[in-house]
Amino acid sequence: MSSLISDLRFTARSLGRSPGWPGIVVMTLGLGIGAVVAIFSVAYGVLFQPLPYRDSERLVRIGHVRPDTAVPGESFSPQDFEDLEQARPDLASVAAYSYFPTLSGMNLTGAGEPERVPAATVSGSFFDTLGLSARLGRTLAPDDDRPGRNHVVVLSSALWQRRFRGDPSIVGRPITLDGAPYTVAGVMPPAFQIPDAEVDAWVPLSTVGEDAVPHKREVRWLHVLGRLRQGATFVSASAGVDALLSRLARQYPASNVGFDRAILVPLSASVTRDVRAPILVLLGAVSLLLLIACVNVANLLLARSSARERELAIRTALGASRARLVRQLLTESLALSLAGGALGVLLARWGIDGLLALAGGQVPRATEIGLNATVLGFAVLASIGTGLAFGLLPAMHTTGALRGSMEGGGRSGTPSRSRRRLSRGLVLGETAFAVALLFGAGLLIRSFWRLTHVDTGLRADSVLALSITIPDAVLAAEKDAAYRSAILTRLRSLPGVVAVGASKTLPLHGGGEAYKFTVEGRGDVGTVVPEAGTVIVTPGYFAALGIPVLRGRDLRDADIESGAPVLHVNNALARRLWGNEDPVGKGLVVGKMRLEVVGVVGDVRNEGLDVTPRGTIYVPMSIFPRSSLKIFLRTPSDPAALALAARAAIRGIDPDLPISRVAPLPEIVSATVARPRFLTLLVAGFAAAALLLAALGIYGVISFGVAQRTREIGIRMALGADRASVRRLVVAEGMALAAGGLGLGVAAGLVLSRALRSVLFEIPAGDPATLAAVAALLAGVALVACTIPAVRAANLDPQAALRADG
Repeated sequence: MSSLISDLRFTARSLGRSPGWPGIVVMTLGLGIGAVVAIFSVAYGVLFQPLPYRDSERLVRIGHVRPDTAVPGESFSPQDFEDLEQARPDLASVAAYSYFPTLSGMNLTGAGEPERVPAATVSGSFFDTLGLSARLGRTLAPDDDRPGRNHVVVLSSALWQRRFRGDPSIVGRPITLDGAPYTVAGVMPPAFQIPDAEVDAWVPLSTVGEDAVPHKREVRWLHVLGRLRQGATFVSASAGVDALLSRLARQYPASNVGFDRAILVPLSASVTRDVRAPILVLLGAVSLLLLIACVNVANLLLARSSARERELAIRTALGASRARLVRQLLTESLALSLAGGALGVLLARWGIDGLLALAGGQVPRATEIGLNATVLGFAVLASIGTGLAFGLLPAMHTTGALRGSMEGGGRSGTPSRSRRRLSRGLVLGETAFAVALLFGAGLLIRSFWRLTHVDTGLRADSVLALSITIPDAVLAAEKDAAYRSAILTRLRSLPGVVAVGASKTLPLHGGGEAYKFTVEGRGDVGTVVPEAGTVIVTPGYFAALGIPVLRGRDLRDADIESGAPVLHVNNALARRLWGNEDPVGKGLVVGKMRLEVVGVVGDVRNEGLDVTPRGTIYVPMSIFPRSSLKIFLRTPSDPAALALAARAAIRGIDPDLPISRVAPLPEIVSATVARPRFLTLLVAGFAAAALLLAALGIYGVISFGVAQRTREIGIRMALGADRASVRRLVVAEGMALAAGGLGLGVAAGLVLSRALRSVLFEIPAGDPATLAAVAALLAGVALVACTIPAVRAANLDPQAALRADG
């Protein structure tokens, strides 16, 4: 202990004599460690930390293999769920829920502004299966899921705080949802975000009537969760569900054939499925950045050791062993790294908030991300590991070279030459790491550019989007057609509006309904399935969104007024069904209804920017009425300027109607790529920092080499070497170093880029164009880093250089 105290005191005196150098090291390490800690806090909170539910490792999501695509599906029909609930093979309990983003919700009216509340419908066993209690009041119980007793609701903590100002007396009081009274049973904790972070209310599943979703065995719209029995395994439970699904397929062949293979996934993996790969990529990228920072600091320590040769030689002459010197040097390194770690934790505290803001709500379990004990423990270990990483090699080399020089009779220059070789090796590795990180960032940037420049099939510019839901009372009175028409007519009359249309769903967000059709005149009864589903629209939809009508005609108001059985197909489905024939006038039959194709429209990426347009059918809302209405207003001016007028026009029809998601359509389209944007920006930022550190490393090594070779350069110039040849000599040395790092980095980048395959869009992992761009960028930066010391070397006065070293 006394030796450690002595080392610490010596370290304090040594570092205090030149505070500028330790400050640079601490800042460099603080930035690197802070970035790693911030990303690790996200990774731990989202991926590694257990879900905040009782025995969460026993929770599973239950699905099946879809026979049409051979990929996992998660939806059950109510009848299949009831059979599963009765059988419960190796499952202590099962629960079901239904929630579709941008569609599922309830109109909250009463005191305050009308509001559309995202709401999930859940079975009575939902909260008990998850093993979670309410923050206030109680959760839903099985008895609440019975008709006549099901007008109860559980609120999210966010809605409770925002709408009811955190009033605890809200429990037991009625609130008005969709025009009906619902009693508030309880309020959930902030961390509860199933099935989605946006959900603000949970109501019993039995409130979903046949008019909203057909309760048929072939219509699958429920997601199912389960809790394993004590002692059961995923394998045994999966085998049990397999057996049940196989029995149902034999018992109900018309609806269940093909749905006989079960898939059980841990709930934690299911919740984080879409963000696991991006977060792990970020963790790898920031770890590379910290490694590069360590290499830079190690080079700084090597450079500093040249100024300490006399001090270390004296201590060696006085009897200090090599182990004693190494321990002293490591003490200094660990002191610097722990100081950098303390700074890093402070930076991470701010960085986490910045990361979540930049993510824009795309990170699940965000409320569980923070500087908890595990993250702080990781910060300490990272700081110690960093200190050893950048301190051990310089310490061993410095003491070893010094000892070897003394034992060899004090051969001049041996430590300097070996130090230069080690320094060059470190910069070679640092450059290679930077190239690998730059290559990954380049791939992500090119992928993101491609994603945001694909042809969406529509013109989002100058379009305002808003969302309403027709009240249940209007639907029940069968006045929804007149109600919808009145709203659209009022909006069309607004100044500056050139087209207004609506649909059940937002474009680029999926949601097409899975109807099966029969092509008239063929024997394929009920076998035509539009891959992207059936989109339900009003007249003006194609004009408002700029979707071209390629053949035939647009949907007309007269079609709605007369109830004409018409539909449109997109170009992809037209080619699939009729090839080169003109599909206009052809018929498709759904059930017993014949619908005539009156037009072919352009392909739209309805399922997302990263999904190739597939077969889609557009049917009038007069044939398939829906309560959800996404309205689009096209204007030649700024669409945001229409927001107030549009709200006022709708309120003129129904002052109690909530209006939500009011935004220019380009903002909505941009939000669909928030997650790849988040990943690209962060990795690009880390890569830029890595490039800067690599450039500083090359500059430092070349500058140090020029300083060590002052006499040699002076002799060369005295013997007739001109300034240009000296510049070429120094630049060539630095560029050779950069070229070596580039070669190693390209090899490493090609290997590491394979981890990016799942997050790249239309870009191969070994993209040669990106490799060429990275090579050119590194070469340019390295050239600048080499030129500065080269110019300084060329401007040396030969006589002064010889006197200085003489």
